Amino acid sequence: MKNEDIIKKAKKVNKLKQISKKAIEKIEIVKFKELEGRFLHVKVGDRDRPAEEGDIANVRDTLVGLFEKNNVNCLTFVSHHAVSINLY
Repeated sequence: MKNEDIIKKAKKVNKLKQISKKAIEKIEIVKFKELEGRFLHVKVGDRDRPAEEGDIANVRDTLVGLFEKNNVNCLTFVSHHAVSINLY
């Protein structure tokens, strides 16, 4: 692997950590019990840095751990940022 590729990969990983941290911080602000029985759609990434499969899995796994730890039953869908869900 070239040095340039290693640097690009390191930057991607760092950006992912920042995105994941921001998403989790937003969730932690909400009182967990307010999520009980609700549907939560979490979008990962943005136009400039679209989420990859690993990004989505990381956020999903972190949320599952938080919900289990706080004993919250919440239907959670973690997706790419461009996914739109309409509930009727």
